[in-house]
Amino acid sequence: MGGFLDEAAAHKALIAEGILSKKALDEFRDFSTIEDAVGDQYELHEVRGGKVGLTPIQFHGESNDTASLNARLMAIDAELNGPIVNQRPGMGEMEQGPIQEPAGNKRVRRAAERILSPGAVSQLAAPGLRAGAMKNIEPSERMVRAINYAINLDNGYDPITGARYIGGLDGGHVFPHQKYPGLSTASFNIQPEDKYVNRAKGNREGAELIKSLTNSLTKKLGPLRKRGEVPLSALPNLWNVGRGFD
Repeated sequence: MGGFLDEAAAHKALIAEGILSKKALDEFRDFSTIEDAVGDQYELHEVRGGKVGLTPIQFHGESNDTASLNARLMAIDAELNGPIVNQRPGMGEMEQGPIQEPAGNKRVRRAAERILSPGAVSQLAAPGLRAGAMKNIEPSERMVRAINYAINLDNGYDPITGARYIGGLDGGHVFPHQKYPGLSTASFNIQPEDKYVNRAKGNREGAELIKSLTNSLTKKLGPLRKRGEVPLSALPNLWNVGRGFD
């Protein structure tokens, strides 16, 4: 009769029997943690010294995918009606006191600190930064940015709109770079974002952003006023602005 594997006991047995060293087992565990967190966006490979390097996965031809269309619709909804998931940084209630680090976040952080190569840290720290900005960021801050980005990917969805992180992503600014230059490199202001949302967003906010996102949808779906055209609201599995999946 089968049962659940006691992972801790299994690890102790492997070490006790000399099959694996504790160091090797810890490295396997860290590799698996990072792969689970970022493996949909990066290929992992071992580099010198037992560290892990990352190569971005290239995505093409996804502009009509349901996930990408939903990301744009959810971005419109969040701009019209407020954040679907959490408040934007700095806009929520600040007097909350210290917040305990979730166990999953701690696991990703510790694995990243132990196993990521300097190149991998830079890969994860770079999204959203303008050209040349990386050279002004200290190694310790690069690690913080890399960990934050990996944790965001591990969570699997946009923390404002709720759009799932599927396919090609960019590093998106919550508050636009040109309008809020003082926040341009702030770690809290950069998060993974659907690349088509990011391109439509640019430095736009409010009505200008909604118009740009709507134009992005129209280009992919065709003008919705044509006779016989299927309305956006009738297409299956798409987010309905203001109503969600209903």
